[in-house]
Amino acid sequence: TIDNQETTTHYYISNEYNDAKTFLTKILYEWSVETMHFYKDTALNEDKCKVNKGAFALSILRSFVINILHLNKVENIGRKIVETTYDLTEALTLICMTRIKYGLIK
Repeated sequence: TIDNQETTTHYYISNEYNDAKTFLTKILYEWSVETMHFYKDTALNEDKCKVNKGAFALSILRSFVINILHLNKVENIGRKIVETTYDLTEALTLICMTRIKYGLIK
């Protein structure tokens, strides 16, 4: 523990020869993918979904929802999804805020 913050050490084994920055980039990318899957599984119950046709399209929509919430800096994605499940106004507000913030609407 350093300054009341706990630290951990992770070790990775690889047969690649790269510099530390390249390894860091690859590791952060891998964890961002895992984080997306975690949100899909926990907040959106993707593993419980029994859809056969259109499963890929639903997965893309779930990613879209998670990305919109991330871009709006929502701290608790699961709670926000529960709060806005049937609130179309809130959903559209989040989408519009994202579009304005990133210059898609002028």
